[in-house]
Amino acid sequence: MSTGTADATEHRISEPPSSIKEFLSYMGPAWVFTASQIGGGEVLSVPLGGAYLGMEGIWLIPLITFTKIFGQYYLVRYGVMTGDTFLDALYERSWALKWIFYYVFLGGLIYAIGLSGHLGETAGAFNSLLPAIGTTGWMLITVAAGLLVVGVRSYGLIEKLATSLLWIFLILIAFVSLQTAGVWAPNLASGLVPSMPGRVDGLGVGGMAFILTMFGWIGAGFGPTVSYVWFAKDKVMGMFEPLDDGVEIDKYDLTDEEVSRLKGWGDIVLWQNLLSSVILAVFSFFMWTAAAATLHVQGIQPSGFTVIPEMAAIFTTQFGEWSAILFLLTTVAALFSTLIGPLYGMSRLWEDAFALHGVFDNYNITRDTTFRATIVLFAAIPLSLNLFIEAPLILFALSGALFAPAIGLMYLSVMYMSFDIDIDSLSPVRKWAVALAVFAGVVMIVSGLWEARGSIETIVGLL
Repeated sequence: MSTGTADATEHRISEPPSSIKEFLSYMGPAWVFTASQIGGGEVLSVPLGGAYLGMEGIWLIPLITFTKIFGQYYLVRYGVMTGDTFLDALYERSWALKWIFYYVFLGGLIYAIGLSGHLGETAGAFNSLLPAIGTTGWMLITVAAGLLVVGVRSYGLIEKLATSLLWIFLILIAFVSLQTAGVWAPNLASGLVPSMPGRVDGLGVGGMAFILTMFGWIGAGFGPTVSYVWFAKDKVMGMFEPLDDGVEIDKYDLTDEEVSRLKGWGDIVLWQNLLSSVILAVFSFFMWTAAAATLHVQGIQPSGFTVIPEMAAIFTTQFGEWSAILFLLTTVAALFSTLIGPLYGMSRLWEDAFALHGVFDNYNITRDTTFRATIVLFAAIPLSLNLFIEAPLILFALSGALFAPAIGLMYLSVMYMSFDIDIDSLSPVRKWAVALAVFAGVVMIVSGLWEARGSIETIVGLL
C-alpha cells in the first residue's frame, strides 16, 4: 500500500502518454524490438515455411504472435512498475529462482550462436549484390559495421536506425505479397485450419518439431525479448524515470497519484506490445504468402546462405532485376537491425549483471569497457561459427532450442514476482493475459526440450 508521504505536488513519475502522438513518441523500445525480431525469426524461418509448405501451416502465425507477446509484456511491465529489471529481481531472490538469473546471463552466449544465422544470411545477401568480395569478406564487414554502431553506446541511435529499417522492409514485403495475392488467396482458408505441417529441410525439422521451432522463432525471441527490457529502461519509462534522475525512491513510499500513473505506464507497455505483435503477425503473413506464391510454386527450397538470395527471386519474377536488388538491400538492412538491437541489449544485460556482482566497485574497470568487450565477444562467436561451420540456419535452430526454455522460465518467474509486488493493485489484474503468458511460458520450455535433441544430433553430424 502507498503511504502518500511524498509531496503530491512534486510527483517523481511523469503522467503516461494521453494522446496518440505522445504514445508513438514512446514506441521506440517496441520499434527496436520489432525490427530486431523481424530481421530474425521472421526473415529467416517464415519464408522457409512458405517455400516448403505453401499455405499449409500459416495458422501458426496468429497463434504464436498473439500468445508469446504477453510473456514479454509482463517482463517489461515488471521493470516499469518496480524500477528493477527482472534480472535484478531474480538475483535478489533465493536459489529457487536465482539460478534462472545465471541461465539468462549465459543465454547471451547461446543467443550469439543464433546470430550466426543472421550474420550468414546478411553476408549471403551482400554477396549476391557484390560477389567479388566473397561471403567471408562480407561477414567481416558486417561485424565491423555492427561493432561501430553499437560501440557508440547510444540507445537513441539504435532506435532511429532500427525504426527506419523496420518500416522500409515492412512496406516492401507487403507490396510484393499483395501483388501475388491471386496465387495464395484461394488457399488461405485451408491454411488457417490447424494441421500438422510437413518437413522443412531448410531448418532440418518437420511436424511437431517444426511447430515448436516456430514457437521459438516467430514473435518474441530471446535476444529481442531480453533487450526490450533494457530499451524500456533506457527510455526511462515509469519507475525507471526517478532512478534515471538520481532520485531515491521506495515503491512502498509512492503517493496515490504516482501509483495511478504507474498503472497508466503499465497500460502503455501493454499497448506497445499489442501493436508490436500486430506488426509481427502482419509482416510474417506477408513473408509467408510471398514465399508460398513464388518459391513454393517454382519448387525452390532454399537453405544455408541462400535463403535471402532465393527470396530475391520473388521480386525478379514479379517486377524485374531492379526490384531484386532493392529487396536485397532492404533485407540486409533488416538483418542488420537484428544484429545491432540484441547486440546492444544483451551487452547491457551483461553489464548490469557484472554490476550486481560488484565488478565495478572492486576492480579498476568501467561500465563502458565491459560493454564494449561484451559486444566484441557476442560478435566474435557467430563470426567464428560461420567460418568453421557453414550451416547458419541449423545453428539458428540449435540456438532457438537451447534458449527457448530460458524464455519460458523468464515468463513464469516474472509472473510469480509480479504477483509478489502487492502494492495498490500494481500486480497483474488481467486474468486472460496472465493465462496467455503462463501458456506461452510452458510451451517455450516444452519446445526447447523437444527440439534440442534433434538440433544437437544434426550439429554432431556436421562435425
